[in-house]
Amino acid sequence: MEDDVFVKLLDTVDSTNRYAKDEADELWREAGCGARIAVVAARMQTAGRGQRGNVWLSQGGRNLLLSILLRPGDRLLVKEQFCLSQTVAVALHKAMSRYGIETLLKWPNDIYVGRRKLAGVLIELDFSGQYIEQAIIGIGLNVNQEQFPVMDRVPVSMKMLLGKEVATDDVLEVLLDEFKGLYNELLCGNVAPIVSEYERLLLGYGEHRLYKDSDGEFYAVIEGVSPIGQLLLRRNDGTLLRYSFKEVEQFV
Repeated sequence: MEDDVFVKLLDTVDSTNRYAKDEADELWREAGCGARIAVVAARMQTAGRGQRGNVWLSQGGRNLLLSILLRPGDRLLVKEQFCLSQTVAVALHKAMSRYGIETLLKWPNDIYVGRRKLAGVLIELDFSGQYIEQAIIGIGLNVNQEQFPVMDRVPVSMKMLLGKEVATDDVLEVLLDEFKGLYNELLCGNVAPIVSEYERLLLGYGEHRLYKDSDGEFYAVIEGVSPIGQLLLRRNDGTLLRYSFKEVEQFV
């Protein structure tokens, strides 16, 4: 890995996000002054987490479990926080494309192949005034696992899609390469291509699909995502609706 990306490998940890948060200062000391991205990766997580407190279940040594630690200083505003989420999702898509796996992005940042979930992301942020002081991006990517517990979202792995084992170290290198390039673009303010690619890859973008909110089921078309990450849905009667995380369910 290049000098501006520091990677710390652990055998077992409760949560890479928890470790990155608690050991952030030490990680940056280990990384050195030239590093702009610090990463914690683990073979096994005993208490991995997903969005809104969901549990991320993974067999030891079979998948890619990591947290990316960023301290962008005064180069990323609080109001641009969803651009970071979009950057991660697009980086995952591009990394999988290099293996011949074509993915879609299920709002806000889950990675799907068809109707099956390949990866999930959990982002935790700390703010200082109008800037993002620190970001911890937790990623769980199914690489070689083939058996999963029963859950509402049917999982899939790279091995299941490719029919062969994939080296997790290689996947980590490819993913960080894609993320680093997009993160540099984000810090330089070149966000339009990232946002455009994210919307193009959205599962159900421009299609009449079934959704469910607190009032019940309805059909609508995804028109895009607001700058603060709200999903924009146009109902058949022409009404434009805005939803924050967990306020609407999209049927895959």
